[in-house]
Amino acid sequence: MLGVFVGLMSLRLASDKERTLQSHLDELNIRLGRLLALFVLMMIIGWYFIDEILKTYLSILSPCSDCIAVYSPTEWVSLRWLSIILVGICLSLPFIFREIIVFCSPGMMEFERKWLKQLFIWGTLIIGLTVMLTLIEILPSWFLFAEESGFIEGVTPNYSAASMLEIALLISYIEVIVILSTIAAILLRRFGLAEGEDLFSWKFRLHAVSIFLIWLIIPSSQDTILILGIFAEILFVELSFSNVDRGKLALPFLDPSKGILDAEAKLRRIGIVDCSCAGGCPNSGVELLPSYFLGVNVDALCLNGVERDFIIETIQMNRLSDVIISGCNSEPLPQKFKENLEHLSCNLRGLNLMQIETLREGELKFKGLQLQMSLASLNDPWPLEKKKQRENKVLEKFSNKPIIINSKNVELFGLTLSPEEIYCQDL
Repeated sequence: MLGVFVGLMSLRLASDKERTLQSHLDELNIRLGRLLALFVLMMIIGWYFIDEILKTYLSILSPCSDCIAVYSPTEWVSLRWLSIILVGICLSLPFIFREIIVFCSPGMMEFERKWLKQLFIWGTLIIGLTVMLTLIEILPSWFLFAEESGFIEGVTPNYSAASMLEIALLISYIEVIVILSTIAAILLRRFGLAEGEDLFSWKFRLHAVSIFLIWLIIPSSQDTILILGIFAEILFVELSFSNVDRGKLALPFLDPSKGILDAEAKLRRIGIVDCSCAGGCPNSGVELLPSYFLGVNVDALCLNGVERDFIIETIQMNRLSDVIISGCNSEPLPQKFKENLEHLSCNLRGLNLMQIETLREGELKFKGLQLQMSLASLNDPWPLEKKKQRENKVLEKFSNKPIIINSKNVELFGLTLSPEEIYCQDL
């Protein structure tokens, strides 16, 4: 969460606004009061119709006519109120989700915001369909099957209305928790938020919250349902994390083992931001870089706040130690963005390829070569004395050798580059 309080040092997104702690609390109180009033209204509506609802539902649930009875009035009253609460929650759910999204969105990254919205949208739809299918189709068929399987001639069975309703309500509550956990796990994988070192922490959070809620809801007398609910939650969430792949729009990901060892044997995780500088610099070919780099394409980093937030989120998730801008020398970037990178202990610099590409007549013949040669010219994290070796290693990938122009021999000012020429400079 990236909400900014006045006077606190933290990440500051381009869309962030400085607000006092009291203003956040005031907004929270207003939204909670709004939800409480709505929930009470929905419970009143549920209380007015609950008797007719329970009567109709028990007639559907019962495997036989006139064979259900209330043996414990106290238990029946408590389950009746539990049903009213469930009706109130179901009717209020879209409004609850909306208030949560609106309140939390200003303090979340873009991908976190998308994840939360889709979690609630898909959660509402799938939970509604699944619970309705379970209550109207699956449970009545289950009770009917049990009735027919255990039928004894001459014995007339009677069923407890409270027990039947309790089982239906407990299964419904478990389904809500398990479905939300499963959808959360699937979306975390699709958006690339649960990767590398973050995967275990997300698993722990989902399991801990879900299992605690299941344990809180299920009474001690229903140990079997409790064990089955916990087993279902663990099974579906683990399968979702292990079998769902990253989506096409997921955050860029650099494997935790990937990186470059510098002169001090420290692992440097480097991200290359291919910025087109609002059309002033052609694509540099980050997709052709070796796998120990993380390549990202943006249009105009210095002008687009959404793109800057995207880069910050990418740095934070991948724990990058260095970010290198291809288009400019990184000076035009806003100070707030640079402070964010400093807060994340990430070094920032630029290759200034826009200055080189504007001198080229036509399009570069060797896609990605100018970028890779410029990276090979860096003296950090690599030692300067091995620059020639790095450049030769890059050139080995190309069968047709380009013409190399070295900055030691030719100044950039007044230079004109052909499509076959590469300009190498000490960086």
